[in-house]
Amino acid sequence: MNGISRRGRRMAWMLALLGGMAGSTAAVARDSAAEQAQTLERFAGVMLAKGRNEQCKVLDEARTKQLDDDVTAILKKLEKRVSPQQLLGVALNATVATGEPASAANCDDAARQSVEAGSEQARTWADELRGRRSRGNSTQGK
Repeated sequence: MNGISRRGRRMAWMLALLGGMAGSTAAVARDSAAEQAQTLERFAGVMLAKGRNEQCKVLDEARTKQLDDDVTAILKKLEKRVSPQQLLGVALNATVATGEPASAANCDDAARQSVEAGSEQARTWADELRGRRSRGNSTQGK
């Protein structure tokens, strides 16, 4: 009888362990989904800034090229983390949002500020993904 009892306890322990693993797996999946949603939202902001810049010509040629390079670096990293369909959906939504005739007429100071902020966001994010320190945290020369 004692052997059955041990086996029963062992089975109960293993079932509890599996239940705990399933619960933590669900929590990890929720965290992963939330992180992915946040990443897609950040990507949307960068793509909107890129589209507004193409529309309103806010940034000079060098900064536009830098923004394009940063977006390319971001895309290369995101392709490994996010499905291509989701990335394409975000890019298409940004294209539609900035391609409307009504938004073309709104190339004002607010548009300039949003493009510059989006460009900086892209730069910082691309540097993070490339493994570099952001420019604001540099300790060189100290």
